Amino acid sequence: MMDAKTYLRQLARMDKRIDALVERQERYRELAARRTTVYRDMPGGGRRCASSCEEYVCKIVDLGREIDRQIDEYVDLTREIEALIECLRDSRHRDLLTWRYINCWDWDKIADALRHTSVKAVWNLHSVALFEFTNVLQHYGTSAKFGG
Repeated sequence: MMDAKTYLRQLARMDKRIDALVERQERYRELAARRTTVYRDMPGGGRRCASSCEEYVCKIVDLGREIDRQIDEYVDLTREIEALIECLRDSRHRDLLTWRYINCWDWDKIADALRHTSVKAVWNLHSVALFEFTNVLQHYGTSAKFGG
């Protein structure tokens, strides 16, 4: 079983993978838009050869399906993590883990949200929250889909 921090960090990694796929899809769209029309030299050759454009469209569609699949997995994992975080007894722990791992807040923003709390105190609270989350994770486990 993976440790709590590794388990929670899956969301950020998945988010970055989705962003990379979306960027690649945009790049394919740009390439398809720049693609110039190809004309044949043969008689009646004013007709366009669309095969390469069709290839770009197919790649864009395939990538769109992969993006959709990745987003579905991301949403499922987010829901799973939210449910596990809700099992924590301390509301500050729930808030901190939600802000850090689901909302991707930095330590300063979390310290501001916790009012009158230093970043160092947030780190200490984070350690305690991770310890409690580890216990929840060991007790409830994770779905087979995200277990490793």
